[in-house]
Amino acid sequence: MKLAGTLRCHLEFKDEVKARNKTGAITTSYQTVFSCKAAKLKSNTIVIKSDVNAKELFDDTNLIFQVRYYPQIKETQRVMYENSTYRIKLYEHIIEDNSIKLTLEKLNV
Repeated sequence: MKLAGTLRCHLEFKDEVKARNKTGAITTSYQTVFSCKAAKLKSNTIVIKSDVNAKELFDDTNLIFQVRYYPQIKETQRVMYENSTYRIKLYEHIIEDNSIKLTLEKLNV
């Protein structure tokens, strides 16, 4: 896939940061460490729990993006897209065009 001109979406990648406060409690937060443009891909089929393929359904809890390969992107990160937080469900490095295909799953649905 040629990515030039299709990178219209903005993704922010966040790493988990643990800090200890004055009382000694450990707090967890996410800080933005990297951002880039991405191409939003269409999902071919959606498999429902009854294993029925339904091409006409739209699943807004799972999104597929393709980005250029950056070593800063890791599978353990959280991703912000349009004010929603997603986790990386599938990370696929495509060697042929040096890109990454990311399947994201929405958190706090």
